[in-house]
Amino acid sequence: MPVTFALLLLLGQATADPCYDPQGRPQFCLPPVTQLAAVAASCPQACALSPGNHLGPGETCNGSLTLALGGSFLLTSVSLRFCTPGPPALILSAAWASGGPWRLLWHRPAWPGALGGPERVTFHSTPDPKATVVASHLRVEFGGQAGLAAAGLRGRCQCHGHAARCAARARPPRCHCRHHTTGLGCESCRPSHRDWPWRPATPRHPHPCLPCSCNQHARRCRFNSELFRLSGGRSGGVCERCRHHTAGRHCHYCQPGFWRDPSQPMSSRRACRACQCHPIGATGGTCNQTSGQCTCKLGVTGLTCNRCGPGYQQSRSPRMPCQRIPEATTTLATTPGAYSSDPQCQNYCNMSDTRVYMSLRRYCQQDYVLRAQVLASEAAGPAWPLRRLQQEERAGGCRGVRAPTSSPRPEH
Repeated sequence: MPVTFALLLLLGQATADPCYDPQGRPQFCLPPVTQLAAVAASCPQACALSPGNHLGPGETCNGSLTLALGGSFLLTSVSLRFCTPGPPALILSAAWASGGPWRLLWHRPAWPGALGGPERVTFHSTPDPKATVVASHLRVEFGGQAGLAAAGLRGRCQCHGHAARCAARARPPRCHCRHHTTGLGCESCRPSHRDWPWRPATPRHPHPCLPCSCNQHARRCRFNSELFRLSGGRSGGVCERCRHHTAGRHCHYCQPGFWRDPSQPMSSRRACRACQCHPIGATGGTCNQTSGQCTCKLGVTGLTCNRCGPGYQQSRSPRMPCQRIPEATTTLATTPGAYSSDPQCQNYCNMSDTRVYMSLRRYCQQDYVLRAQVLASEAAGPAWPLRRLQQEERAGGCRGVRAPTSSPRPEH
């Protein structure tokens, strides 16, 4: 039992993530300090960087050394060892990239005549996070009667407080990012965690990247600074490429042509269902986002507009698939001229006073109906003019039927 308990304790310590506290909350973390560069050379009688030149009385030896680190690092210390006692004039500079601009780190004037002094000069970076030195190139400039024997540079990967491990020997170095950050130096948020702006972690606040609220319908989002400002610094993420027929900043409603199924949560892949509107009975393919009710044509009803409503019957017209059913199949003709106040219509349209049966199945799709019976006719060339017309029923107005202009011939 003691052996097993000790083994479990060691495994727990080994798997603990320095970027999270025991409660799983993010915290500031840094990768370990490693040796970034080392230079060593033997000390000749003359200056190491001026071969072949022997110094005379009062002469000085000036030199410089530039180290390319292969990536951005947080410098913690620089150690220099010279060939002669008595440190020369020394200038340390750092740059982000090759060729500068160079930032002065340390300047030390020469100590003329100082013999027997220390041979080693060490520069330590300040622990203040605001004054940290981040560089990819280091330049050492020195003068005096001295030669550089060795130089050592220590530091850690620049992970902005979001990683505790780093592949420092890789070129360029790569951090093992945490807090939902990404990049070589954890300098940006992951595509799905951009609800807040990216910030470097500090000992007081880890500034983790927060996920966007996309209801599990989007894998990426973008940060909008204006929305973040309007929300009072609470949220600025905008979901991109919403899936499962959803739309909106948070993929929180359905696309046109789909409606919200209340039986499914918004995070479900089946939260939005197709409208399924009838291609003839509906005015289009969209429906109500809440109920799924399609917009029906006149006389059409149903959730998908697939049947005629009360008082309507199906027709053969795709523009008006349902037509109103007349209240009665028989009508009583009124007095002549009751359908129109036009004198010509009263003169030529003499209505019948009898009841007439009209077939709805036969006439319901017509614009108007004129049913007549020819009582007598006579031959008069190629045409057969009407002699007497008895009208039984008409509807839709007086059109196209007039009495003959000349008096008809007497019947034989």
